[in-house]
Amino acid sequence: MVRNLLLIRHAEAEFPSERKRDFDRNLTPNGQNQGIILASYLKELPFELDAIYHSPSKRTLQTSQFILDTLNKVPRMMDAEELYEATGNLMRAFVNRMDDNFKNVAIVAHNPGIAELHNYLTRKFESYSPSTCSWLEGEFESWSHITENSFTERDFYYPGQIG
Repeated sequence: MVRNLLLIRHAEAEFPSERKRDFDRNLTPNGQNQGIILASYLKELPFELDAIYHSPSKRTLQTSQFILDTLNKVPRMMDAEELYEATGNLMRAFVNRMDDNFKNVAIVAHNPGIAELHNYLTRKFESYSPSTCSWLEGEFESWSHITENSFTERDFYYPGQIG
């Protein structure tokens, strides 16, 4: 079975400060624009998302909401606490436990974990600036069967990309 995985880094967020916890950082106005443009890109992909797993941080939730507001079919939104500050190893374990009923999934999370997961799944290094998304495709029956280099990168979207 062909499965699609979108690995998305949240859009640009406020700088950390002593007055606001990292977890509560909002998107900047630029990040909000990035979220809108990213959502438009995702709407044009040749499949519909079944689920969006996101870190519970405010910036990933806000990025996910832009995506949700744009799509024709509303995917299931799932808060995944383990995606906040996850390492590449934790991200791999998370993907292996995803629900097999979902064929097309997006993960909205943070760096460096999201970039490390991409590298593991494709053996291709990509830099993940805010609001970057890679579209990965693989053929397997269960998310638990994913191993190193088990996906093909179909596209790599980054803010400011033209066409």
